[in-house]
Amino acid sequence: MTESQKPSRYQEISSQAQQMLSLGESGRYEFKSSIDAVTVKLLAALANWVALDPEREVAHLLVGIKEIEDVATGLVCGEPCGLPRGLDKAVARIQDLASKTRPVPVDAFIVEENVSGEMPFVRVELRPTMAPHFDDEGRRQTRQGRSTRALTDDELLRVYLDREAGSFAARFRQTSDELRSAVGAIGDQVDDVAAAIEDNIAEPIRSLTLTAESAADAARSAESSADSASASAMSAEWEVSHVNQLVKGLQLAVEDIRDQTSEGHAFHLATLRRKVWWNFTVDTYMHNSKLADQLEQRLRALLTREISIDAVHSSWERGLWEDVLKARTTEGRQSGTQKWWRAMLQTLEEWIGSPSYAAPELPDLRSALKADLDHELDDPESVTRRFEDLVRD
Repeated sequence: MTESQKPSRYQEISSQAQQMLSLGESGRYEFKSSIDAVTVKLLAALANWVALDPEREVAHLLVGIKEIEDVATGLVCGEPCGLPRGLDKAVARIQDLASKTRPVPVDAFIVEENVSGEMPFVRVELRPTMAPHFDDEGRRQTRQGRSTRALTDDELLRVYLDREAGSFAARFRQTSDELRSAVGAIGDQVDDVAAAIEDNIAEPIRSLTLTAESAADAARSAESSADSASASAMSAEWEVSHVNQLVKGLQLAVEDIRDQTSEGHAFHLATLRRKVWWNFTVDTYMHNSKLADQLEQRLRALLTREISIDAVHSSWERGLWEDVLKARTTEGRQSGTQKWWRAMLQTLEEWIGSPSYAAPELPDLRSALKADLDHELDDPESVTRRFEDLVRD
């Protein structure tokens, strides 16, 4: 049975208590007939008595026991006299006194004896927790036989040294356990690191070496065919470039052919008519005059005419509208006004009413040559030379 499992109550007097009663008072055993005789100083002295000798484990205080002296031998033994105030109050009193011992409460294990008998009493097992113990007045005492005395300086020093040694031993054991645990953890980590190095570094390096050797072999093999491949690549590049040029030329030719068809002329003419209508709208949408409305009706009539399938006529009309758009952007501030659009519409109505190509411009070459023959013949920008270029074209 472990210490935590020891019984704390006996219906009759236990064998341990009977032995103590027969042995009588000593440094180990203290008898008190009344609970009032128990003090903090007494509890501290009993605990200090245990602390003075490493072989001592516990001191016992029996309360509710009177001392009986043998007249013939002088030996003192104990006899139960009971607790007039009851067991509960006695236990509470001892617990309160034990809590007042300094520097920390002593270890007091209370056992109730002879509970069912007429003379119950209390047996208290006392052990030190942080010796030397003392009361509120600072008295550090111990047992000497059946009496109490103060601890000597040597005894105090020995107790303090033993206490520090015990604390050091406890800390050392804790530190040792922690070190052993840390060393074990480090050992495991070293094993893990070694395994990780093998798996993540050594093995990839071996694999990389094999890969590098294979790559070197492949490079040597590829080098032999690189020259022929380079020549083939250059030839293929030239062929591709040539084909691209042919494709571009073919696209341009197809676009030119498409533009020369009736459908192509009609498409471009419709686009030009929309541009003219858009520009007229931009120029006149702010005007609310009757003139603006009349100009809109006249231009709409020209632009909504059916487009001729004759390619020559469509080409001629395209040139007409292109001239209108060009004049609008090049004639300065006067272009785009209502006056400008009225004059332009009058000209357009005349030309569209009787379509014809403009006659060639014939400069007065005879007068120019007579005025300055050398200039007209030598200067490429002269009227004569420019006209000569037109004749050659």
